[in-house]
Amino acid sequence: MAANYLFPIGSYCSSHGWGGLEMNVSRFLSWMRGRGWPVFLYADPESEIVPHAESLNIPVRGVRCGSEVSALWKAPALAKLAGSDGVRVLIAHQSSDLLLCSMAKRWSGGRLKIIFSQNMHLGNKRDPIHAWQYRTIDAFVAPLPLLAEQARRQTVVPAEKIHIIPHGIEQNRFVSLPDRATARRELGLPIDATILGIIGRLDPKKGQHVGIRALGRLHAEGYRPHLLIVGDPTIGEGNAYRNHLHELVNKLGLEKYVHFRPYQDKAEVAYGAMDIFILTSQSETYGLVTIEAMTGGLPVIGTDSGGTIDLIAHERNGLRFPPDDDGALAAMLKRYLDDPPMAERLAAQGKKDALAQYSHEAQCAAWEGLMRGMVE
Repeated sequence: MAANYLFPIGSYCSSHGWGGLEMNVSRFLSWMRGRGWPVFLYADPESEIVPHAESLNIPVRGVRCGSEVSALWKAPALAKLAGSDGVRVLIAHQSSDLLLCSMAKRWSGGRLKIIFSQNMHLGNKRDPIHAWQYRTIDAFVAPLPLLAEQARRQTVVPAEKIHIIPHGIEQNRFVSLPDRATARRELGLPIDATILGIIGRLDPKKGQHVGIRALGRLHAEGYRPHLLIVGDPTIGEGNAYRNHLHELVNKLGLEKYVHFRPYQDKAEVAYGAMDIFILTSQSETYGLVTIEAMTGGLPVIGTDSGGTIDLIAHERNGLRFPPDDDGALAAMLKRYLDDPPMAERLAAQGKKDALAQYSHEAQCAAWEGLMRGMVE
């Protein structure tokens, strides 16, 4: 097959939220469209991903998303839609979407090829129902070695069908961050302070409370850094956790030192305002925010769990701490604050590693090779 052969590809996404998974889906389709591929998104018309995809000029096909059981009667419609669009490769992004995609493949007479793109940790998928679904896929794409090993352990997918393709970023957005003073003025932050930063939706699993408690420990020892928290509550889950964070700030007397800002379309401005980036998630599957921060040349600290273990090599390109351990996080922050040359050295190595491994061009090129090899 010609190396420049293009054919329609589609993504099915049943999620109604707007977070890392949905951003990854939208960005990837947009990038592939920019490289000349005909792309389609199959999603619930009422989901949050639809307006974002449409703003990127991605064609959207409405597929009402119900329970997994609804796949029994929705699969023929999805197969027909994909067939009318000429789609040859359909990408599923959640385990809960795989049954519908697998059955659509069957209704297509095998014309559709199915790729599962891993965006979350996998539990045991070796029970009979999940085993059948995972046997029907043509390729499994994991973004990190740790997650590829998880797929080999938790599913029946043959090792030769498991591919490692890291999620990439548009590196030009982050390689030269905005001037620090300018970024801080734009966000209404103190110009001369040391500012730590966390970016992510406000959710207990993201662990912003750990960052606040670590800040409290630093202040108790005489350090006076500020903390920037960027993000909105998880859609549909209310404001209980955001309220808890504000109460915690008040309890620790940190009202003048913790700054909450909403989700930023231009995340590079937030990174530009920071001196140190922190990932406090209990177990981040991947962590694009960590890669963005590293690309921007920030010293990074992340939790010693999930995909972060593959991204941050402790004491080589960043520091790690046990999840939920604010004392350990405070100790890692003190290492950076007390030793600026070490912080600069690790940040420089992190930037070098991120630029070498996590470009969106490399991600798209690897996917192109994989998909062309599947379609005769």
